Amino acid sequence: MECIHCTQCIDACDAVMEKVGLEPGLISYTSQAELESGKRSFFRPRLVVYSAILLVMFGTFAFSLAGKSTADVTLLRGLGAPFSVLPSGEISNQIRIKIANRAPEVRSYFIELADIDGVTLVAPENPLTVGAGETEMTGAFVTIPPSAFSDGELVVTLKISDGVDFTEEIDYRMLGPAGGGS
Repeated sequence: MECIHCTQCIDACDAVMEKVGLEPGLISYTSQAELESGKRSFFRPRLVVYSAILLVMFGTFAFSLAGKSTADVTLLRGLGAPFSVLPSGEISNQIRIKIANRAPEVRSYFIELADIDGVTLVAPENPLTVGAGETEMTGAFVTIPPSAFSDGELVVTLKISDGVDFTEEIDYRMLGPAGGGS
């Protein structure tokens, strides 16, 4: 009543047909066109279309894998207050840097700041060493004079590189006093 397509009935029917002296094939997987013509065609349009679709899908998958970078970098805002005012009057933002190493060997990632006057980067672990297939997180502090902020924000660019084949520049929005430090 509920066929699970195990084909045991085809085998059993063929064995019984041979025993009674009739031609096997009473039960079989076939199409109406094959029954009428008696010819079986291996190359059908559906076979070509499905093969082409699979080829495109596997090609796209292979292309996307080949284009993967050897690392993944995520910048996160520090925990707690969005910024701190240092005794010198400068503004400090804490950044958490998470690096996932997809390379098959250990890599050391250098953290640098794009050249902006008065901006300094303090990273206790620089370079950050990440094992093959592992993810590590480190903290860094970016300090800047309060006069550099516009409406309490300033975009700086961090450059993360491993010195081999990975380099990524990421914009980070620093927060500070809205009135330029006043």
